[in-house]
Amino acid sequence: MPIALIALAVGAFGLGTTETIVMGLLPELSSGLGVSIAQAGLLVSGYALGVTVASPVVAVLTNAYSRRYTLLLTMAIFTLGNALSTVAPGYWALMVARVVTSFSHGTFYGAASVMACQLVPPHQRAKALSLVYIGLTLAMILGVPMGTVVAQFSSWRVAFGLIALIGLAAWLSIYAWIPQDKVSGPPVRLYAQLHAMTRPLVVTMMLVSLFTSASMFSLFTYITPFLQIRTGFTAHTIDLVLLLIGGGLCLGNLLGGRLADWKMLPSCAGLMAAVTIVQLLLVPGSLYAWSCLALLFLWGVFIYAPMAPLQSYVVTCSGSAPNIASAMNQSSFNLGNAIGAWAGSLLVSGPESYAKLPVLSAAFAAIGCVLVFIAKYFEKRMQVEQPTQNAA
Repeated sequence: MPIALIALAVGAFGLGTTETIVMGLLPELSSGLGVSIAQAGLLVSGYALGVTVASPVVAVLTNAYSRRYTLLLTMAIFTLGNALSTVAPGYWALMVARVVTSFSHGTFYGAASVMACQLVPPHQRAKALSLVYIGLTLAMILGVPMGTVVAQFSSWRVAFGLIALIGLAAWLSIYAWIPQDKVSGPPVRLYAQLHAMTRPLVVTMMLVSLFTSASMFSLFTYITPFLQIRTGFTAHTIDLVLLLIGGGLCLGNLLGGRLADWKMLPSCAGLMAAVTIVQLLLVPGSLYAWSCLALLFLWGVFIYAPMAPLQSYVVTCSGSAPNIASAMNQSSFNLGNAIGAWAGSLLVSGPESYAKLPVLSAAFAAIGCVLVFIAKYFEKRMQVEQPTQNAA
């Protein structure tokens, strides 16, 4: 695999860390900013909604730029946003800084996904994307727990400052290792690209991305108070639990790339069904330490395995609009993040309510599983229509 993929993975690591760091900082942010846990959790939704709205717009605005330039531009925005988060004087200033940071997210992943696919032969594209996404997985394994530890022993501001330094390192590695490419926009009119996004298969797969992400973030956003209340873990024990979950996410990322190169939609349906079952088992299982740990590890494996394959598949299905498709699928993921975090915030009104979070997550996963079967129908119909069109 080309060394340029490492540069993309470093950027993904930074983006993944800033996207999810709030989950590990909820107690510190709540006390430091003088807001409730639920309000602090909405910092996740604010970032996700910023990605949802900004990604298609920034993708269109940068469509005439080379992907190398787009990657450098978005990583500069990312670094600036995290620097602003470091010095934010209050809750709403931090929310604004998070939204500024979010402008880089979808377009970076979109350009990185297309660049990764160009750097390798067609049969290795899912594996290449998995290597890029392993940066996001490492953010779960190392970035979030380390950021949480830093905040516990110093301040949440220091955690955001370190993320800004990661952004600077990513910018330098992209500048050094990503090759100069041609203009990223294909010679296809913008209207034609947007029209490609209305294909039933593309729309359905984006909905799968949305509900997969909502399933993950409805629980993961509140994982620290969930484990404190349901399982009785201390703050330092939860740091180790986050490492365990991150290990599951890493394994799921590697597993997902191989399953996608084998059978994409059947694998995705099976994974979503497995997530549903594990989440329902977590309701009673979270009351006991060992069963909770085992279920959370399996949850990490199953929930994250479809992420990179979904991104690759949507880009493939979009045909003439890979840049916009990639960015809009990131919008779908992050709209799911926002919906999941918001829906979870409605449930965390008291200690007893945390038992409902796995049920909510399971419901989102079950909807995603049903949508995969609908996508399979559209895939078969598209395979039938294409030979007919070619014959005509």
